[in-house]
Amino acid sequence: MAHRILIVVRRMGMGGVEQATVTLANAMAAEGHQVELLVLKGEPLLTPDDAVTVHRRDLDREARRTPAGLFLYMMGRTLLRLLFRGSGFAWHGPAIARRLDNFVAGQEKGASPYDLILVRGQGAYELLWDADDPRIWQMVESVTGHHKGRRRETSRQTRRLYAKKKVVCVSEGIRHGLEEHLEQAGITAAEIRVIHNAVPLDRVRQLSQASIEGLPDKPYLVHVARLVPEKNQALLIDAFAEARAKGLDLPLVIVGDGSERPRLEQQAQALGVADHVLFVGQQANPYPWMARASALVLSSRFEALGLVLIEALALGTQCVATDAPGGIREVLIEEQARLITDQDPESLASAMLAAVSNPILVKPDWAERFSEAYILPQFLKLAD
Repeated sequence: MAHRILIVVRRMGMGGVEQATVTLANAMAAEGHQVELLVLKGEPLLTPDDAVTVHRRDLDREARRTPAGLFLYMMGRTLLRLLFRGSGFAWHGPAIARRLDNFVAGQEKGASPYDLILVRGQGAYELLWDADDPRIWQMVESVTGHHKGRRRETSRQTRRLYAKKKVVCVSEGIRHGLEEHLEQAGITAAEIRVIHNAVPLDRVRQLSQASIEGLPDKPYLVHVARLVPEKNQALLIDAFAEARAKGLDLPLVIVGDGSERPRLEQQAQALGVADHVLFVGQQANPYPWMARASALVLSSRFEALGLVLIEALALGTQCVATDAPGGIREVLIEEQARLITDQDPESLASAMLAAVSNPILVKPDWAERFSEAYILPQFLKLAD
């Protein structure tokens, strides 16, 4: 039975949530389902296959065009936000949710109804927290709670975002953290399920065969991520310098760009490893770098699931990763788990050295658990 499915995201940038959204939408459409993507902010930077219909509607801006909507928006951004800490997003939510209702009704007029509405990412369901359509499942794709470096939610925020809502977490680690957070706040969700993000394994493997310039002609370690604080590349470079001091003779290739790059380059210079750390910037196709690496190293403070780890495993590349909250231990299983390390330079350096001296032979089924064919039926059950 073919379903009609709407997926809502705040923005369509180049991040992991957006990539997972496109993967899921494409997989659903390829199976004959009618899939539509609603982007609430900005110009999409990622686009799905032609079979997926893309709508761009800034429901937030539309709500602010009415006198009442503009008044609530301004009050929420100023006085009410100060009086009720953490409530800035809340006051404008009902007006935005009503516009989602109107959008859905308009799309369904003279056509089949939606069977499932997925709201992906906290940015989207902060806008749509007041929507109460029973077909809505909101996807939690980030670590929730009071971890170091995470924004602390107030109980008021938590109640509006999760109370009596149907929730999909992208990992058991995310679910555990969310349930603990809700319990502490005395809040109950309507239902919580875990469905991992799918990875287009065949496409990743195909792209990895591309011929690109700049690849080192000798073994190397690789890191692929945005250069932002939550990915904690400062720890990575500290650990790499430690590993070099203990005999590691492989260079480190860092694929990605972001706000932290100047500081990280200075750090590598200060630690005397700048000649051995290669910053190659954002790459449209990072997979050749990953496929030819001796190991991929991830130093994140948080990982909802760890898509880059799954992609590396699909390419037969072993992974070293910090034991961060989220889904890393669901991805790196069996023998791979021995290269999960504490979040300190000495431990991460030791794991890098272990990966080089005693490499792991990656099993194909470690990645196949996240294939589109395996994950898609779990999402379609939500529509049933």
